[in-house]
Parts: sequence; structure tokens; C-alpha cells
Amino acid sequence: MPQFDILVHVRNTNGESLAARAAFVLAQRLEAHLYGMHVASLGAVAFSTPETVVFQVHEADHFYDEALARRNWWQGLLEAHTISGEWLVAQGEPVEALCHAARWCDLVVAERPTLNPDAPTGWGTVSRTVFGAGVPVVVVPEAAKIQTLGESVLIAWNHSREAIRAIHGSLPLLRKGAKIVVLDGVQQDALIGARHLPHLDLQKYFSRHGVAAEFRAFNPKNDYGSAILASAHEMQADMIVMGAWGHSRIAELVLGGATRYLFQNSDLPLFVAH
Repeated sequence: MPQFDILVHVRNTNGESLAARAAFVLAQRLEAHLYGMHVASLGAVAFSTPETVVFQVHEADHFYDEALARRNWWQGLLEAHTISGEWLVAQGEPVEALCHAARWCDLVVAERPTLNPDAPTGWGTVSRTVFGAGVPVVVVPEAAKIQTLGESVLIAWNHSREAIRAIHGSLPLLRKGAKIVVLDGVQQDALIGARHLPHLDLQKYFSRHGVAAEFRAFNPKNDYGSAILASAHEMQADMIVMGAWGHSRIAELVLGGATRYLFQNSDLPLFVAH
């Protein structure tokens, strides 16, 4: 009986998308239950004239019914990969739908298109899902080549809340990894009014949780994002685990420097949490 639940955003229902391929690999590795979710368009009804509203509502219902009818297609893919799962369909705004379904899942998988990267301002579907899902998200860049996921993992560790949330969420994968490298970066200053706060000894934490990892000091003079990606390529990692953070408390409009760089430039899947 699967004890881990994964949600994958299925943008198109024709063929096996890159996000779906990554989700199948993860579900097999973690023996997880996999929800495929398609969000049908609602249309711009709010901006329509009274004469066209009826037509647009009818068209939106048609798209929704078409998506529901793809359940057997998804079930066939699950059976081909020997995975248990379900087909979910929502209608309307993708981020709201994904964040709603993420409430009963442990992980979300979503593909980030290269043609229209949404990371720079944080307004795109993937980056908004990262900030709103409440669970980790595997961001799959369009340039990624999915063969393995979780075999060789680089962890960007800066002692932040976001980083430990990503690490905690990835523990099931890390326990099964063949090579885990931790870039141990400079600790961030606390943003609360307290002194002498205890710090997590990640090496002891991993030892207790059954994760064998190599720790490397990491303090580049500048451009943390490119240094992280270069280290991941050097060790032939198939995934980067990191915290995702931004500067705006209101809407996370501007992603932090390393997060922004990797969202825009990484050709490796990112296991991120906020």
C-alpha cells in the first residue's frame, strides 16, 4: 500500500509530458500513489459581452468534459509504469487548483517551460505553486533529460527554514540515493528577536534518518546560483534540493538571487520548498 502521494500537473493530455515522465520515475522510486491533474480553461467570461457569455460557458464545459474523458488514457499510462494513481480534473486558475489538491499530497511535480520562463518575477504558474502549495515541488525544466531522479543528489544547504523544509520533504528520496553531496553554505542570520538559538547539525540529523551524505564547504565569492549549478554538473547530479525564497512578504514577487538563477538556468530538476 503506497504511503507517499505525488501530484503532477498534466498541462496537455496528448502523449507523455516531461513532468509526467519525472512523476512516473519518482512514483516508481518511492512506491507512491500518483495523481495526474489537468486544469481545463474557464475562459475569460468575466470580460465577455452578454452575447458571448453563453457560448464561452458552453465551450468551457466542453473542455472540462473532454479532460474528464481522458481518465482511461491516464490509467493506461499508470498501468504501463506499474503505478497506482488517479485522474483529477479542475477548471479555472491552475495555481489555485494545484494548491488545493496539494493539501492531501506529499509532493507536487510541475514543468517549467523555457519559452516563457516564469521565474524572474514570481508570477508564473510554477513559481506561484512553489510559494502556495505548502508541500515541496519538483520543478522540471523543459531542458531536463529525465533518466534517473534521486540517484545522485546535490543539496544546497544554507541553514534556512526553506532549505530544511526541502531536505525534510526529500528524505524518502535521499535515503535511497547512491550519492548525496551537501554544499554547506554560510548560515543566514535569524530574523527573530532571539539569541543563542540552537542550530541543526545536519550530519547528525542525516545519520539518524539513514542518509549517507558527503559534506563540502561552500562559500563562493559571488553568484551562488551558477556555483550551485556548476557543482551539480561536476558530480553528475540528477536533482538539486534547495529552499526557495523571495524578497516580498506580500506576494513573493521577486525571487531570491540563487532561486531566480536556478529557476531560469537549471537543466536539472529542482526539489524546492518554501
